[in-house]
Amino acid sequence: MNNQKKINIIYYKIADHILRVADRIGINLDLALPSFIPFRLEEAEFGPNLTSIEVTNEKCDLDQTDLTLLSDVSVIWEERFRLEESKDSYFTSILANNTEEIWIMKSSKDFAFSKVYLDIDELYSTTKLSWLIMVSFGQACLNSRTLLIHASVVTKENLGFAFLGKSGTGKSTHSRLWLSHIEGTELLNDDNPAIRVFPTGEIFIYGTPWSGKTHCYKNLKASLAGIARLEQAPRNSFKWKSGSEAFVTVLPSGSAIRWDSFLFSQMVSILEAIISRVPVGHLACLPDREAAELSFLNFKEKGMLNIEG
Repeated sequence: MNNQKKINIIYYKIADHILRVADRIGINLDLALPSFIPFRLEEAEFGPNLTSIEVTNEKCDLDQTDLTLLSDVSVIWEERFRLEESKDSYFTSILANNTEEIWIMKSSKDFAFSKVYLDIDELYSTTKLSWLIMVSFGQACLNSRTLLIHASVVTKENLGFAFLGKSGTGKSTHSRLWLSHIEGTELLNDDNPAIRVFPTGEIFIYGTPWSGKTHCYKNLKASLAGIARLEQAPRNSFKWKSGSEAFVTVLPSGSAIRWDSFLFSQMVSILEAIISRVPVGHLACLPDREAAELSFLNFKEKGMLNIEG
């Protein structure tokens, strides 16, 4: 008699790419990944997978692998995180919260395939599985001219405006100010949207399952019409950037493993395409209505908005 568990496979569509998740445990993926539900497909009928994630509760013995430590620093997981590299794989690990267990994701060098060795005891009480999938998707999509970027994004008339900046700068606050004071504005994503550059030259920004602390998981897209990096300041001012200054403005917000020259070069190429087509500005600002109206008026004067008000 065969007692092997049936593999449960679910497909998701993110930034018009197909993500395949194969569950070998028999878990409730909707409960484990609630923010993914708006992106779930009933059938995989949209082409090949961008990346495939296998989820298991097996153990991964890192002691048997010759690894090079790339980083043990994470804003989210702090000292509980490690990124390591072997000859043919990357290993991303996070310590479990209250036990000695370790979450480990083993990924191919192009992140087309990853296997997550999870701690079943905290599966439904943590965002670790979602975060690990984000890491894998964020690297795999680079080869398809798609970039996860740390930003808060608002839309108006199907145009998207991305606000960048260091954590704590006020990206979410600035988006909320647009929602409050700029008529017809909606929030698309508040932490990790995806930008995709198409061969036609069109550039779209997408909602994703990863939106930080804000529950905004929209399977929608908008034409990327403007980018502004925010900086806290005693008064509001806006300045457009171009060329190398525009590139330096957007580079810190891109998601790519800096130690992998191939993945990093893919990200650089995408960013160069973005700044060649999308206006980039720097907003020194207070968290007030005037700052929102200033960035709005600058995008309007640039010709990105053809509306009154």
